[in-house]
Parts: sequence; C-alpha cells; structure tokens
Amino acid sequence: MIENIVRVMLVEDNLGDALILSEMLKEIYDNHFKLVNYKRLDEGLKHLNEDFDVIFLDLNLPDSHGIITFKTMNKNAPDLPIIILTGLNDEDLAINIVSEGAQDYLVKDQIDKQMLSKSIKYSIRRKNIENQLQISIEDKELLLRELHHRVKNNLMIISSLLNLQSTYIKDEESKKIFKDSQNRARSMALIHERLYQSTDLKRIDFGDYIRTLTNDIYHTYVMDTNLIKLNVDVEDIRLDIDISIPLGLILNELVTNSLKHAFPQGSPGEIDIILHTQDKKYLLEVKDNGIGFTEDIDYKNTDSLGLRLVTNLTDQIEGEIEFNNKLGTSFKIIFKDEKFE
Repeated sequence: MIENIVRVMLVEDNLGDALILSEMLKEIYDNHFKLVNYKRLDEGLKHLNEDFDVIFLDLNLPDSHGIITFKTMNKNAPDLPIIILTGLNDEDLAINIVSEGAQDYLVKDQIDKQMLSKSIKYSIRRKNIENQLQISIEDKELLLRELHHRVKNNLMIISSLLNLQSTYIKDEESKKIFKDSQNRARSMALIHERLYQSTDLKRIDFGDYIRTLTNDIYHTYVMDTNLIKLNVDVEDIRLDIDISIPLGLILNELVTNSLKHAFPQGSPGEIDIILHTQDKKYLLEVKDNGIGFTEDIDYKNTDSLGLRLVTNLTDQIEGEIEFNNKLGTSFKIIFKDEKFE
C-alpha cells in the first residue's frame, strides 16, 4: 500500500453488491481507497498488473463458476490476497477454498463494516507474511542446491585426484585400493547430483540411482560384457538422504565385490540387484552365481575393508544383514525409512 490508500479489485457482476461494498469501504477508509469493479473473470485477469492490494472475488460470474473461479484467479495472482465474496453459504466449500489458498470467505448478506475491515487488514497482512516466507524458503532451497552441487563437485575432484595419483603407482594391489576409493567418492557424488537436480532436496529416487551407479561400476570393472550379465530389478522408491548415502556406499561395496571376486579367470556369470518394499520395510539384495565365499568366512570379522564398511554402514541405518553363501553369494540389507514409521 502507498500513502495508506487501499487498492481493491472487485470481480463481481451484480451492481447492487458492488455498490454495497463501495459504501462499506468509504466508511472504513474515509475515501482513502480505490475500488475497481470488473464484471467478468477474464476482465479481472487482464488488469492484474495494476498494483492492487487485495482482490474480492465472486465465485459465480458470467464466464466462470464455483471453485474453478478462485483457482484461476489464484494461479494468475499468487502474490495477492484473495477474499471470496459470495452469496453461497456453504461451509464445506468455504473450508475447501481457504485450504486452497483464499485468505477469507465472506457471505454477502452476513458481513458488516467491522467484519469487512478485519478481513481486509488480516488478509493483506497474512499474504505479506506468506510471500516473505516463500521467498525465504526459495532462498534456502537455492542455497541447498548450491551446497549439493559443490559437494558433488568436490567429491568428483577427489575421485579425479585418486585416479591421477594411481597412475604413479606400480603396485597392482595399491592401484586397486585407489580405484575402490575412487568409486566410493563417485557413489556419494552421484547422490548429491541427484539431489540438486531434484525438486525434493531431502529425498532421491533410489531406484534410478541404483540403475546409474551399478551401470557405472559394471563398466569400470567388466572388460567383456558378454561374460558377466547385470540384472537390475528395482522399484522407484524415494529415500531420505541420511539413508541414501550409506546405502549407496553399501551397494557400491557389494557390487564391486561381486565383480572383482565372484567370477575368476574370465568365467561367466550373473549379478542380480533387487530393491523392493517388504512388510513395511525395504529390501536391498545383491546376489551372484559365482564361486562364493569359503565355508569358514565370517563376513562380520574380516580384513576386507569393503565388508567391514557394509557391516558398519548397515548398523548406521539400523538395518539387518542376511548372508547366504549357497549357489554363489547373496547379501540382503533390510532397513526402514521414515515413510513406514
């Protein structure tokens, strides 16, 4: 508002109702207001750029009827407070429209000067607060996207540095350690990439993430794609970032372990990656039909950094591990997410 003049758009085709509103506004603002009346919705929409403070909207107009009238106006004027001024004394409709974003719902033959004054005052104030909050939310989302983007870039730099450093190493076992560390960094970078590209900055489509990550790992370790087949059967499940990052590392370790050890000397085989919901929990399984572990192996107490990571990270997400060493190797990770809490 400028110079305490309230600028009101009224979209109303009944001249009598428009005159009554005008007289009430005169008593409230002592002529410190400007009222412009449009008889059709399309006329009001054409003049939204004229810097109004508040919109009074009848729901039944010559060119629009019911809640669609409000939705159309609200879509085109999201920053302006809209007060419904109608002859429809319908409580359910009122609740519905207010829940959709209207600031107030006034029945024509029930309003008086005091009610009208409060409605305008509080509607403008609430809408200003809403707009400020929306700007604050958008600013925070922008900062979060930038944070995820920078984290992703930094992780990719680490991965590239590990790759560069490995070229100076002659020992093959040491090179493998560098490659494994490089893939771990890339698995985390991929999650942050998914987050800053998503409309949801807290959760990612983990099914899509699995497809991308396992494909990257597969082409990193498999030279002959005719020998080893990768089967991916996953649901498109959205998981929280606090679960996605450790679960991504678990997936990286299990798939890498199968590709490196399950099929020695060029033997053929298959690896299955499964992600499903199961009894209000999630099941991630990585299994292969390779040579399997030795009978006396204890995956929870081993010198393998990868398997120790799997165990520790599963504990971190409060999950359970089911290990099967028959007809190859199978690791099942069973865990919850807040969706099922």
